[in-house]
Amino acid sequence: MTPNNPSDEKLIADYLDGLLPPKVRASFEARLKNSPTLRKAVEEMRALREKAREATASTLSPEAKLRLYERMNAERARRGEPLLRIPQELLALAKAKAIAAGKAATEVASASANAAQTAARAGAATAQTAAQSAAQAARQMGQAGKTALKGSTEALQTGLQATADAAATLAETGEVLEDIAEKPLKGALTAPPKVASKVAKAGLQAAHGAAKTGAKMAQTGAKVAAESAKSAAEVAKGGLKTTVAAAKGAAQTAKASAEVLGTAAAGAKKVVRAKKEPEAEDTNTPNDEE
Repeated sequence: MTPNNPSDEKLIADYLDGLLPPKVRASFEARLKNSPTLRKAVEEMRALREKAREATASTLSPEAKLRLYERMNAERARRGEPLLRIPQELLALAKAKAIAAGKAATEVASASANAAQTAARAGAATAQTAAQSAAQAARQMGQAGKTALKGSTEALQTGLQATADAAATLAETGEVLEDIAEKPLKGALTAPPKVASKVAKAGLQAAHGAAKTGAKMAQTGAKVAAESAKSAAEVAKGGLKTTVAAAKGAAQTAKASAEVLGTAAAGAKKVVRAKKEPEAEDTNTPNDEE
């Protein structure tokens, strides 16, 4: 039965919610004693509320119920009305979930720190590999430079020695010419063959020196080419080592990051599956009905 007077309907609702001031409540209860119609309206509204509560209990999850209570109490606090008493079961569940959430956050933080350390170690290892490879390539290139300098010096010395030998041989022709001045008749007969021989010898010495110089330069070029090839090989080898180190570091970092995500997912599951503590104490505010 629904009361005809809208004010009575509000009075009944406030009465069932425990919101009536003491004097108004006493007056209303006095009317209940003398009005079967009003009593019936109160019982019908109470029964209707009970059915609504049962329906809500069968469809809403504990988390949804807790959020509903929180929203309702927030609205009541805004209007300055007394707060509804939150069932102990829901408070215990909220406490369990808060504990689980705290543990999950700690686990995620630990996994994140581990991931950061892994990334830092991987970066350091890659940088070290790159530095070592660059140093090795530089040493090899330096060796090629030394080989080139040494070969060039030796070739120059060979050429200078050949030139000096040829000059010394040509200088000997001067002695032959002196013989002509001292002994014209004899010198005229013997000088031309001697001068020709000296010039030929000097030419052979110069040619031999040039050949030795060319051979030395060719040998040096071959050595420098070999050393340069080694340098190029070291550069390529170092690049490969650096790439491998970087790939390894990236894999380790990715694995650590995946562990962070896995830890976060596991923590979320723990929060969802958290159960109330059986020994939880009642901390509700008992100024309204559930």
